Amino acid sequence: MEQRQEGIAVEYAGFWMRLGAYLIDGIALWLVGSILGFIVGLFMFPFVFWAWAPVADHMMAYHPLWFFTRAAWSLFWLIIPAAYFICFWALRGETPGMMALRIRVIGTDGSPVDWGAAVVRFLGYIICWVTAGLLFLWVAFDGRKQGIHDKIADTYVIILPRKRAILPETHERG
Repeated sequence: MEQRQEGIAVEYAGFWMRLGAYLIDGIALWLVGSILGFIVGLFMFPFVFWAWAPVADHMMAYHPLWFFTRAAWSLFWLIIPAAYFICFWALRGETPGMMALRIRVIGTDGSPVDWGAAVVRFLGYIICWVTAGLLFLWVAFDGRKQGIHDKIADTYVIILPRKRAILPETHERG
């Protein structure tokens, strides 16, 4: 006896659509990060200025606090995108950029993305960023439009179907 597996027909989101969503997310991240960075900077400025004031200008780059603040800002700019992407993928399955273009991340079994898959997917993003974004191009050549980050997290990015309204039958007036 033959068993058939039931499924839903989906259309995978391609490279350009995903790039558009990513650019929208990049703008949102830049705005949020800039506002948060400004607020954090306002609170840190008195402490940083107080610590750096006695140091001569030519020694600034070698001051231990300079290294600490550079590391703190680098960590800040990693935590903000990590929180943004992981939370949106795990809670909604889509970021605001993905919402705008009607695409969503799902598991390869069709289930919503859980927290573990969202974290693994973001780690895949880091791998892609380390290669100057070249590994993101994998999406353009893969049959199921999966990037490296999708493959390691077992996810797909699909295009959401458009909702169609069914109008009631109209009767001619005469």
